[in-house]
Amino acid sequence: MKIKIKEAIAMAAKGQNLQGVAIEDLNDKQVKAMDALLLARHGIVVPEQNIYYHDSEIAYDEEFDEVAWDKNPVQLTFEEKVEIANRQSRSNDKEMISLNIAVADKEVNQWLKVNLHKVEGIVSGLIVDLYKTQKALRE
Repeated sequence: MKIKIKEAIAMAAKGQNLQGVAIEDLNDKQVKAMDALLLARHGIVVPEQNIYYHDSEIAYDEEFDEVAWDKNPVQLTFEEKVEIANRQSRSNDKEMISLNIAVADKEVNQWLKVNLHKVEGIVSGLIVDLYKTQKALRE
């Protein structure tokens, strides 16, 4: 089904499914940034050059706007990353699930035995991220 961009925005705003919809004028019309985000949540990607915004339409957020951002990536050791993952997983109420991991490489197996407590936090976070990604792809 082919529709115009305005119709797609209206459908998305009403929570209607846009699966199988083709937008005729997607490359020809400019779309407000908030409408582009709404469409993206419904699986329609608006080309970047067609997204329009005006600074006056962007809400001020003190926690974001007043931060002095550093362009350099945060350098964390493996242990620091594990500690952050463990803290995040401990902060949530959760049911424990056992997971068996088979590794053919004896050296890796030995390392895993020594570092299991570190790996648990990372694997828990990885599984949650995989689930959320799969769920988002289904929507």
